[in-house]
This record gives sequence, structure tokens and C-alpha cells, in this order.
Amino acid sequence: MDVQRLSVMIAIDEARAGIEEGATDIHALITESAIGILNAGTYAGVSDRLKSLSWGGEDLAADIGAQSNRDDSGCYTDIFRLARANTILAAAAASVDAVDSVFVDFRDEAGLERECLEAVRDGFTGKMAIHPSQVPVINRIFTPSAEAIEKACRIVDLFESSGPDAGVMSLDGKMVDQPHLKLAKRILGRARDAGLDV
Repeated sequence: MDVQRLSVMIAIDEARAGIEEGATDIHALITESAIGILNAGTYAGVSDRLKSLSWGGEDLAADIGAQSNRDDSGCYTDIFRLARANTILAAAAASVDAVDSVFVDFRDEAGLERECLEAVRDGFTGKMAIHPSQVPVINRIFTPSAEAIEKACRIVDLFESSGPDAGVMSLDGKMVDQPHLKLAKRILGRARDAGLDV
């Protein structure tokens, strides 16, 4: 409901400013409170402006009274892993991008890189930065590699040459099917979003 109201408010401002309606996107941070996590599944179809969902652990910790959102080893505790997982699922249900939370220790580049790699593994398409120095690391890791792009292109080409009803096929001795095609298209979309010619 908040995204719908925001979308209407933006439309009014776009009209006043002479901007084409729908030109302004919404990127929603959905886990700043307990109610935000509980409502994570309500974003599907709320607005064409909605382009991504993200999560955050700092405000959520304050809302629920947690002293920290990480354990002694630096891993998120259960509530915050739940918030992270709900964000990925909510974004998938809404057919929008999932953007991972900030990594607050901007001096720890190795920690940032590790968390970015985990986020890519789990299905996030980007990560918020808390400091400009983090942007090159984030961009490098979330931009698909040449190898990933080449494999994705081969999967798409394989299915295109086999027709729209293609089922399970073989690529390099391994089975590929519709989920692999869907992932390949997402990888190529991320590459295009990063400005790569694919």
C-alpha cells in the first residue's frame, strides 16, 4: 500500500515537473521494521515503478531491540538471515531485483568481497554501499564475468535453436533445462545493465 501511495505521489510530481509519467522508479527498502518483514510478500503487482527490493539490518535491530545483528563470528543472526531471505523471495515474487544490504565496515574490503560473493550466489543482483570506496568492489563482483556471459549465451542459443518447446538438453555433457535458461537470461540482463555489449 505504501508503494502504491508513493507511486501516485510521484506521478503528481512528474506531471508538475513536466516529466513523462512512469519515468521515476521505486527501489524499496522493506525490512526496517518487524512489520516490514511480515509484509514482505505483498509487493507483487503493486506498481510498475517498483524495480527492486532491499533489506537493512541496522534499523531492524533497533525496532526489535537487538543489541547486534551479527554474532561473534560476524555472521547475521537468525532474525536478520530471515529478513535477508524474505527480501530475495519477495523480490522474486514481485519480479524485481533483490539488492543486498550494506556492509558497514567500509575498511574491510575482504569482508565486503566475501559478502558480495555470497549475495551473488544467493540471487541478489546488487548491493547497497555505505561508502564510495565500496562501489568498485560491488560493481566488479555483481558484473557477470566473461565466462558466465559466454556460458549464458551458449545456453540461450541452444534453446533458441531447439524451438520454444525445448525441454531438457545437454551442454558440455551436463543437463540444462528451463531453469538454466531463466538464469542465463538473468545473467545476460545483469551484464546489459552493467553496460556490457551482449
